[in-house]
Amino acid sequence: SKMFKILGTGSGGNCFLFGDLMIDVGLPYSKIRDDVKKHVLLTHIHGDHFNKSTIRKLAVAHDVIFYAHADLCTVLESIGITSYVCVEAGKAYSIGDYKISPVLAYHDVFNIGYRILINGHKHFHITDTATLEGITAKDYDSGSIECNHCEIAAAKIIEESQENGEFTHLIGAMNSHLSVQQTIDFVKANNIKKLYPIHVGAS
Repeated sequence: SKMFKILGTGSGGNCFLFGDLMIDVGLPYSKIRDDVKKHVLLTHIHGDHFNKSTIRKLAVAHDVIFYAHADLCTVLESIGITSYVCVEAGKAYSIGDYKISPVLAYHDVFNIGYRILINGHKHFHITDTATLEGITAKDYDSGSIECNHCEIAAAKIIEESQENGEFTHLIGAMNSHLSVQQTIDFVKANNIKKLYPIHVGAS
C-alpha cells in the first residue's frame, strides 16, 4: 500500500494523506469527509491549501489537531480554533510514531513544507515554493513535490504574450512555484526514490 495519497491538488484545492497524517485542507468538507485524519499539517494561508470552513468543520466534527507556523496559528485562533500546535522550521516534533520537521519554503506568503519520518521511511513534502535552494532530502524514500510548470514552455508563452502586450499568470507562477525541471533536478540530486508530482500547473 502506498503511503501517500492525493485527495486533491492544483489550484482547485490541495489535500493529501501521508499514512495517518493529513497535509493541507484546501477542499470542501464533502470531498474529504471519509478520509479525515486526527493530525493535520498545514503549510500556508492560501485558500487552495487552507479552506477556512472545512478547517472549522474538522475542528468541530472530528476534534482534529492542527500543526502550523506562528502566522497561521494566529489565523486558526481568529476562526475559533484552539486545538493546534505551533511548529517552527528546522525543529522536530513527534506525532505518535511519526516525526515531523517543517522546512521553510520560498513563496509570496509565509509557507512551510514538511519532512516526515515513520518506521525508517523518509518523506519530503513541499509545494508553492519558488526554489529548493539550500534544501536537501538526501536518499529520501519518497517526495510529494510541486511540478507546477514547464520552464521552457513557460518562457516561450511569456515571451509571446509580452510581444502581444498581454499579461500572463505564468510570470507569477515562475516566481512562486517550482517548475518540473527544478523538481526533477532536486529528485535526482538527492536520490529520492519515489516522486509524487503535485500542484501541477494548468498550462
